[in-house]
Amino acid sequence: MRINYNKDLIRHIEELTEQTERLKEENKELRAENRGLRAQISQHEETLEKRINAAVEKAVRKATEPLMAEIAEKNALIAKMDDEIDRLKAQISRDSGNSSKPPSQDGFKKIPNSRERSTRKSGGQKGHLGRSLELPKNLDELEKKGLIRREMIDHTGGSEAYAIRHTIDIDIKVTITEHRFLVGSIPTKLYAPVTYGDKLKALVGLLSVEGFIAYERLSNIIEELTNGIISLSDGTIDRFIDELASSLGGELAAIETALLNGAVMGVDDTPLDVTEKPDYSGDEPTMKTAEKSSLSAYMRTHSNEQTTLYTVNPQKDAAGCERDGILPKFTGILSHDHEAKFYKYGTAHATCGAHLLRELKGLFELQKISWSNDMRQFIAEMNTHKNADIQAGKTECNKDKLAFFETRYDNLLVKGYAELATLKEKELGQDELRKMLARLTKHKDNYLLFIRDYRAPFTNNLAERDLRPDKTKQKVSGCFRSWRSLQNCAHIRSFVSTLKKRSLNLFESFSLALLGVPVLNR
Repeated sequence: MRINYNKDLIRHIEELTEQTERLKEENKELRAENRGLRAQISQHEETLEKRINAAVEKAVRKATEPLMAEIAEKNALIAKMDDEIDRLKAQISRDSGNSSKPPSQDGFKKIPNSRERSTRKSGGQKGHLGRSLELPKNLDELEKKGLIRREMIDHTGGSEAYAIRHTIDIDIKVTITEHRFLVGSIPTKLYAPVTYGDKLKALVGLLSVEGFIAYERLSNIIEELTNGIISLSDGTIDRFIDELASSLGGELAAIETALLNGAVMGVDDTPLDVTEKPDYSGDEPTMKTAEKSSLSAYMRTHSNEQTTLYTVNPQKDAAGCERDGILPKFTGILSHDHEAKFYKYGTAHATCGAHLLRELKGLFELQKISWSNDMRQFIAEMNTHKNADIQAGKTECNKDKLAFFETRYDNLLVKGYAELATLKEKELGQDELRKMLARLTKHKDNYLLFIRDYRAPFTNNLAERDLRPDKTKQKVSGCFRSWRSLQNCAHIRSFVSTLKKRSLNLFESFSLALLGVPVLNR
C-alpha cells in the first residue's frame, strides 16, 4: 500500500509539474499577446491623437483663414503707408541744405549751419595787425584833383605849441552851373532851360541800383540832403535810370567781349516778377501784360572772376540762350548747375559740385541710402585736395593721385549699383538712387573736370552770388513795373558787378558813362 501511494504521489507531482510548465507557457504567450495589444493600443492612441490634432488644426485654419488673410492685407497696407510716410517726410524735409532747392523756397524753416565749429577764438587772431583810421597817403594829390578840400580850425588861440587831430567828413551842397552857348548850338541834353546834372543822375542810379533804395525813400533822402532844393518824382528817377542804362551800350559790348575771351564762364538763372513780358510764340513778338497778378520772367547771369553780364528772357529755356547770343559764341569751360540746356554750349562743362554734395546729403539723410554718404565724402575729399594744391601754388593734380581718384569714383559707382540691386521697386530711395547713379555715370567727365583741370571751378557759386542782388532788388520793389525796367536793371547791374570785380569806383564810373566816356575800355 505504501508503494502504490508513493507512485501515485510521484505521478501526481509529475502531472502538476507538466501543468505548471504548460501554465508558464500559456502565461508567457499571454504576456506576449498583452504586449502586442498594448503596442496596438499605443499605436491607435498615437494615430487617434494625430487625427484629432489634424482635425483641430484644419478646423482652426478654416475658421481663422479669412482673419489671417485680412491681417496679411492690413500688414501690407501698413507697410505701404510706412513707405509713403517716409517718402512724404523726405519730401517735406528737402531744403537748400540737402537738395538743389533754392534758399528762397525754404520759407520759415531754419536751416542748420553745416560748417564745423572752429577751435579758434572769435575776433582778431594772434599776430593779426590791427587797423585804425588814417589819412590818405596821397592827400596832396587828392587835393590837387579837387577830390578833397582841406580846412584848418585853430583851437589854440595862436599858441605855437599844439597837437594835431583830423576829422574826415563830407559836405553836401547843391551846385548850379550856368552854361553859355552860341545860339543854335545848344546840346540836346541841355535844351530845356533847367536840367539835372550827371553827378546827381549817377548818385541816384547808384543809390537805386546798388543801394536798393525804393524811389520814394530815395527822393526823400535827396530832398533832406539838399535842404529841400531838389525834390525828385518817381518819373524823374525812372528817367535817370533809363538814361544811365541807355548810356552803357559800349560798356556792355566790352563786357561781352571779356566774357567770350575768358577760359571759364559760370551761368545761372533766377525768376523775377514783372508786370509785362514779351511773347515769342507767334510770328512776331508781342507784349503780354499781367491782369490780376504778376508774371514770371528770368534773369540769366554770365560770370567770371572779372566780368558779369545779365540778360532777361520771358522763359527759362534754350531759346532765350540763343536770343542772348552769348553762350552760342562761347568756346571755353562752362560752369552750371546740371541744366540740360547748358550742355549744348561751350567745349567742356564743370557741373556744380556743391549742388551734388547737397543732393547726396539728402539721399543719405532723407532716403536712407548709405552709399551716398561715401560718395559725398569722396567728392569733398577731392575738392580739399585741389584747394590744398592751389594754396601750394600747383596748377594741376598729380597724375598718380588723379588716377587714384578716377578709380575710386568708378569703384563707388559699382558699390552704388550693388546697393540699388538690393532695393525693391518703389522702395524708399530706390528711384532717387537710380537717377543719381545714372547721372554720375553719364556725366562723370563733367563732375570730375574740376580735379582734372584746375581752371574749372568746383562750384557754380560765383554765378549764383552774382544773381543775389537782383533778388534783393525785387524784394525792395515788389516786382518790376515794366519789361523796360527789368532790362535797365540787367544792363546797369552788369556794369555795377563788373566795376566791383575790377575794383573801379562806381560813382565816378557812372558819371563818366553818362558823359559818354568809355570806362571798361580805358
